[in-house]
Amino acid sequence: MRYILFILFYTLFNFSSYSQTPSTVDKPNTNVQKLAEELMLKPDLDQAAFSFYVKDMSTGTVIADYNGQMCIPSASTMKLVTTATATQFLGRGYRFKTQLMYSGELDTLTGALNGDLYIIGGGDPTLGSMYFNKDEHERDFLQEWAAAVSNAGIKTINGRVIADASKYNYDGVPAGWVWGDLGNYYGAGPSGLTIFDNMCRIGFKTGKNAGDSTEIVCINPYIPGLTVQNEVKSADSKSDNAYVYGAPYSLDWFVQGSIPKNEENFEVKASIPDPEYLTAIEVNYALREAGIAIKYGPTTYRELNKNIPFKKPTLTLIHEHSSPSLASIMDVVNQRSINLFAEHILCEISYKKSGYGSTYNGAQYCMSYWKSKIGNGLFMTDGSGLSRSNAVSAKFLVNLLTFMNGTDSGEKFKESLALAGKRGTMSGMCKGSSAAGRVYGKSGTMNRIKSYAGYVESTSGKKLAYAMIFNNHDCSTSQIRKYCESLMVKMASY
Repeated sequence: MRYILFILFYTLFNFSSYSQTPSTVDKPNTNVQKLAEELMLKPDLDQAAFSFYVKDMSTGTVIADYNGQMCIPSASTMKLVTTATATQFLGRGYRFKTQLMYSGELDTLTGALNGDLYIIGGGDPTLGSMYFNKDEHERDFLQEWAAAVSNAGIKTINGRVIADASKYNYDGVPAGWVWGDLGNYYGAGPSGLTIFDNMCRIGFKTGKNAGDSTEIVCINPYIPGLTVQNEVKSADSKSDNAYVYGAPYSLDWFVQGSIPKNEENFEVKASIPDPEYLTAIEVNYALREAGIAIKYGPTTYRELNKNIPFKKPTLTLIHEHSSPSLASIMDVVNQRSINLFAEHILCEISYKKSGYGSTYNGAQYCMSYWKSKIGNGLFMTDGSGLSRSNAVSAKFLVNLLTFMNGTDSGEKFKESLALAGKRGTMSGMCKGSSAAGRVYGKSGTMNRIKSYAGYVESTSGKKLAYAMIFNNHDCSTSQIRKYCESLMVKMASY
C-alpha cells in the first residue's frame, strides 16, 4: 500500500511540474525576454493570450520566446503571409489584366456592332481606386475604355454591356467573416471585377441636437434598386460610429449607430453589394456619354447564368487594361492594411495555381507552401486577417520573415512594411525613441486583438525578425499599443 501511495504521489507531483510554465532556464536571458514576462504580470493582461518571438536573423539566436509556438488569431498581420506568398508565386512585376471584347459582327461601314460588349474581369483591385487615382479622377479609366471602343469603329451596340467577373468565384466574401463587417467598407469582398475599391459613400445630414434623426442625402456611386433603412442618430461625438448591415448581392441595407451632429453631408463608407453589376452600369453610362448608342440595358455573367448555363460566344479583343505592378499594390496592402487588395492577391494566387480564383484555394496553397518551407504554425482562411478563423504563431511569422529576408526580394519586402514613427499604420508609434525609423512592421487590430510583426535594425547593428500577438487583453487599444511600443523600444536597443 505504501508503495502504491508513493507511486501515486510521484506521478501527481511530476504531472504538476510538467503542467507549469517552462522554467527560466529554458528561456532566453535577455532584456527583451524579461520585459515580455513583466508585461504579462500586469492585471489587464492576466487573462490574455500572448505569443511573442524574436530572432537574430544573422546568427539564428532566439532573443525572446514567450509562447512563441501558440497559434492565435492575429488580425491583419496575416497580410504578411499573403504578400510573401504572392512574391514567390506571382512575382513583384505581375499585373492584373482587364479586357474589353465583343461578340457578333461589326459593320465597319456603319459602325454598328451586332452583338454584345464584354468586360472580362482580370481581378484588378485598382480600377477607379482612391489609392491609385487622384481625387475626381477615379473614373478616368472609364473614359479611356469608351475611347478605345470608339477607336475600334463602334458607334452603335445592338446588344448590351455584359460584365464578366467569373475569373473569381461568386462567394461574395471569404468564409469566417462576420455579419457586422460585411456591409462596411473594410468588409468589401473580392470580385473578378472590382471597381472603386468596392466601396460607396453614404452622405448623411445630421440634426442640431444629440439624439436627432438623420437624413440620407446621397449615395455615391449610385446603385440602382438599393434601399436603406436609416436608424442613425446625431451625436455629440466627432467620431463615425455608424455601421452598415447588408449582404453581398443584396439591395436591402440598414444602418445603425451615431455620427456627429450639425453636419450637412457626413460620409459613411459602405461596401458595394455587386461590383460586377456596378461595373456594367458604369461602363454602359461612359459609353453613352461618349455618344455610343446601346440598345439594351447592362447585365452580368452571373445574372445570365442564373437559370440555365450561359455559354460565352467567340469574342474579339478591343482593349486590354493593365493594373499597376503587384509590388505597388503590396506596398498599399502592407502599409495601409487594405483588406480588399489582400483578398484579391490571395484569389490571384489560386488562379495562378489552378486556373480559378478562390479564397479557400488560395489559403490552401499558402499553407501548403509555407509548411514545406518553414513548418507548422499557420491556419489560414482568408488573405487579410479579417476572419477570426485564422490562427498563426509568432514563431511562424518570424520564420516567414527570416525566409523572405534571405530571398532576392527581401529588401523590397521589408520596404513594403510600415515604419515606426515614419510611415503607414505605424507612423504615429515610438516617436522620439530608439525604435523610430528602426522597427518595420505590419500591424493587426481587431476587437480584443493587437499584433505587430516585421524587422528591427537595432542600435547595435543587429538585424532582428519579430512578431507579437495579443488576444483578449482587458485594456484599451491605446494601452495595448503602449505595451507593444515598449517591446519595440527594447528590441531597437538590443
